[in-house]
Amino acid sequence: MRRSASPPPPSSAPRALERFDEANVARLGLISIQERIPDGHNSWSVEFTVEGRPARLSCDALPKHGGVPHGLDNDVSLALITLFMEDGSPQDGTFSTSAYQILTVIGLDTSGHYYRALKESLDRLTTATYTASEAWRKPDGRWTTVKFRYIDRLEYTSDDDRLSLTGGSILRITLAREIVHSIRAQHIKPLDLTFLTSLQRPLTRALYRLLDAQRRQPESLTVLSIDTNIIEWAKACKIVDLKPAKIKRTLDGAHEELLQRGYLRQVSYTGRGTKQVISYQFAHEVTSIPDPELVGQLTAFGVTPGMARSLAQQYPEERLLERIERFRGMVARGYSPRSRAAMLVDVIRDEEGKYADPEGFVTADQRQRSEQQRLQSERLLQQRLDEEDERRSEQYAALTPQARAEQALKTVSLMLGRRLTVSMLAALRDLVLRGELDGADLVKRTTRAAMDLKLEDLSAELTELVRSRYDL
Repeated sequence: MRRSASPPPPSSAPRALERFDEANVARLGLISIQERIPDGHNSWSVEFTVEGRPARLSCDALPKHGGVPHGLDNDVSLALITLFMEDGSPQDGTFSTSAYQILTVIGLDTSGHYYRALKESLDRLTTATYTASEAWRKPDGRWTTVKFRYIDRLEYTSDDDRLSLTGGSILRITLAREIVHSIRAQHIKPLDLTFLTSLQRPLTRALYRLLDAQRRQPESLTVLSIDTNIIEWAKACKIVDLKPAKIKRTLDGAHEELLQRGYLRQVSYTGRGTKQVISYQFAHEVTSIPDPELVGQLTAFGVTPGMARSLAQQYPEERLLERIERFRGMVARGYSPRSRAAMLVDVIRDEEGKYADPEGFVTADQRQRSEQQRLQSERLLQQRLDEEDERRSEQYAALTPQARAEQALKTVSLMLGRRLTVSMLAALRDLVLRGELDGADLVKRTTRAAMDLKLEDLSAELTELVRSRYDL
């Protein structure tokens, strides 16, 4: 596959990148882009080269779950990565969510049909086994061999004996250790989730995800065109029928939509038969990924991963490092803000010199002025926090009952983790949905408990509440 970094033609600015994808998963194309696969298609294997060395990727699936992962499974797999990262990328790879949240993340209808499709997809992702021989890139740049299932463990609540999913189903999912390690090491790539979910077909969304990953190879961040043999590209897409004419028909609809939406500038074929070459020309340059170590320094103070990456893209590295050191100095001198993360973000964004750090001897008057300045800054920060609470309360009040329940569930599951079982989480969601528990108050109490290191107490209180209402 040949890539080119020639200058692009004049075009409108690229869309904001809002989410991230694990780089290996996206680049390898673990899931067939085809919406439907033939009966009995339970395995595949492809061979290719990585930096001049042979590599191999294979998948073995169980027939009873509909063959190898394909179609909508691409969307579901991306939703799981997104929700895992929103949950803070826990070290053990386990996070809690709901069936409703998974469908919402990827913009799918939540009225009925897709819950059955989601269950089938989760079954495939839990049982299919992948083997990447010298094809999995570690964060240190080395290529290695790994064997894993996309979902290592799945636990969920169900309202019937058929073990189906509904909008109220709560899931506890453990992702593959290999995927977790990559994400936590920041081996990720930006992905415009808003654009992806606006695409009409699962096949188009899957092709977009694969193309976008191919542009972000380790050696280049400015790929503007890709030339690849039609058969090799079909294998990368995990297309079953490798006849050139069939490959073109499979891709045509997705090509047309990506051209119309302005992601691709041109798609062309040269040559004949199996020697044909597909040429993709992209409309925009890609955006660089923020420095993982810098992001890690910010998240170590409690700044959310999303905010940390946003700051790392918005401000120069020198400024961030200087502001982090200034904040460390403030803390070392005994300054104890209500929220370290919020204060650090405010220190980074400060353009008025509120947090100037005088050096050497200071007079009593200077100390008094400094203290007054500190108190004023703290009052302003508190005012901002109060305004943020008010804004969130207004937004919460405008939500539907189901959306309120989902928001409360996301916060509780993030903060309390495994302290509550999936049945307990499902019961809390139900109480909020029925209006018997104030979701906004639950979110505030959970956040406050996390700040005050009293999550165990809150967990016990919520457990007692649920057991008083349900037979659990």
